[in-house]
Amino acid sequence: MAGGIFKIARRTRRKTKVTPAVKKFKVFVRGKNYLLREAESPPRKFGFYTTAFVEASSAEQAEAVAVGLLRTDLNLCDAGENEASDPPVIKIESVEEIQSFDGCKLPGTGPALFEEGT
Repeated sequence: MAGGIFKIARRTRRKTKVTPAVKKFKVFVRGKNYLLREAESPPRKFGFYTTAFVEASSAEQAEAVAVGLLRTDLNLCDAGENEASDPPVIKIESVEEIQSFDGCKLPGTGPALFEEGT
């Protein structure tokens, strides 16, 4: 076709970022080996249990978020008198995916302290 103008339409692939679905998790955590002092008494070792409710894309990420919440909890960090050679330990007891946070205390419960060795 003489004198005609042809337009070439090219299909371009759009890169779409796939975001993993955010899920809700209940993470049950145990802490141990926390050297704490009550009033004027000598420091003693305590443990605790707590439940964290977090949003994450996987159970593994939920564990990391829950531990991060606990490590930034100023009450827990400031209260411990542990030496660097004998640090407190945080252990994930269970991770459960839940449908909603309805009825849950956010971001979590506790901690419920107990004296170790008793």
